[in-house]
Formats: sequence, structure tokens, C-alpha cells
Amino acid sequence: MQYKDERLSPSRFAIIRWFGFDQFQPERAVTSYWVSPTTLLLIRIPITLYSTIVIWANIGYTTTQGEMNNFFGYFTNLTYIGLHAYLVTALYHSVDYLLTPERYPRTFFIQPTVLNYLYVYLYHTILVFNIITPVVYWSMLNNGQAGINPMDAWLNVSVHGVSFFLMMFEMIFSRMQMYMNIVLLIVINVILYMFLSWVVHATAGWWVYPFLDWDNGPVAAGYYIGVGAAFVVVFFLQMLFHWIRVTLARCTGCAPSKREMVELEKQHSKEEV
Repeated sequence: MQYKDERLSPSRFAIIRWFGFDQFQPERAVTSYWVSPTTLLLIRIPITLYSTIVIWANIGYTTTQGEMNNFFGYFTNLTYIGLHAYLVTALYHSVDYLLTPERYPRTFFIQPTVLNYLYVYLYHTILVFNIITPVVYWSMLNNGQAGINPMDAWLNVSVHGVSFFLMMFEMIFSRMQMYMNIVLLIVINVILYMFLSWVVHATAGWWVYPFLDWDNGPVAAGYYIGVGAAFVVVFFLQMLFHWIRVTLARCTGCAPSKREMVELEKQHSKEEV
């Protein structure tokens, strides 16, 4: 199916243009190379429902354990909140797209532009964070405790494993694009979280994650650098996955060829002028 892929209006701010936010084509968020928009919606419904159950079960269970004051200190929880927010928003836009007779992503174009920029940014964060979180947890933090209660086990698997597959479903089935310069925002996000972990330590007297403990000396510094670098590596790994997705779609005739894309870009440029 041929989509219009209308872009957002060019931003008057150079920084927005540099990051590529205004290159976003909203129709890509609600359509797929592989399935119809209706099927994409049917895929998103159970995924979003599951993420909703998990996040509220996690909040409720954490509250009953008297640990809600620590909830937002964990990178895992912040990552899952971001994933859930993205899934809910994507579902909302998909529903409206299908309800629009002319199949036009109107909700993106009628909402404040900043929300579109945030949507693009959120997409990049879920792509990266939902790989880092499972890898770090299962390789460095999971101690394999025997006798863990079923609720803890289910929540652990959901936020440190199932989350990866929820993200991959979105990456595979949507037509969203990545913009390389946003890697800088990912790095800034990670640095801000490190500052948050220091604030938690300064106010509560404990480290959210053991490898962040500066008492470990040079080893801790190595962890900071290594984990930080991993975010950048995963970002570009995801860009590779996106390139593979588009290449496969073109090879199978599910996406326009490069020549057709160039013609489409020229048409968009004329319309903007």
C-alpha cells in the first residue's frame, strides 16, 4: 500500500531541525510494511493491555510492600513507564487513524507540535533502554534467588524480559524511523539518571544499583563508562535493525524503492514551498 507520509512542518528552531524531530512523518507511526493498519492495531491492543496490567500491578505490589518511595529511583521502572506511555499513545493514534475516513493521521497534526517531538524522542528511548535493561539485569543484577514468590518472579520477567519483546514488536511492525543525532539526547538522559542515582544515595543513603557505588573505586568508574558506552552501541545497533527492516521491505516489494522515495521527497519539498 502506498502511503502519503506527510512530514511535520519545518521547525523555525535550528536545534529541532538538527535533531531531526521535524522530519517525522506521522503516518509511519500507524502503518506497517508487513501488515494492514487494522492488523497493526490488533497487534497493539494486547501488547498495550499487557503493559497496563504490569505497570499497575507493579505499582500496587510495590505500595503494599511499603517501597513506593523508592519506585521512581529505579531505571527499570522509569524505562517501563516510558514503554507503556509510548504503547498507549501509539494505540490512541492507531484507533483514530482507522476511524478517519480518508485514513489521515490527523491526531498528530492537530496536537501541539511539541507532543510529536516527544513521541519521536520516546520512540528512541524505548528502542535503546529496553535492550540495556534486560541485559544489565540478567548479566549483573540477577542473583538467581531460590524461593522467590510468584508475584516478584512475574514482575521481574515482565519488566526485565517481556518488555524487550513488546519493544521489538513495535520496531518490527511500525514504519517509524530513527534520527542519528538523537543519540546525544540518549546520552544526556543516561547522565541525568546517574545524577538521580547520586541524589538518591545522598538523601536515602543507598545505591539504586550496586555497580554505581563509588566506594568500588576505579571499578565503579569502569562500570559508568562501560554502561554509558553500551547505550550508544545499542542505539546504532537499532539503527542497523531499522535499515535491515527497510531493506527487506524493499526487496519484498512492501516498501517503495530508493528512486520512488527520492521522487516522494521532491514532491513533499514542492508542497512545502
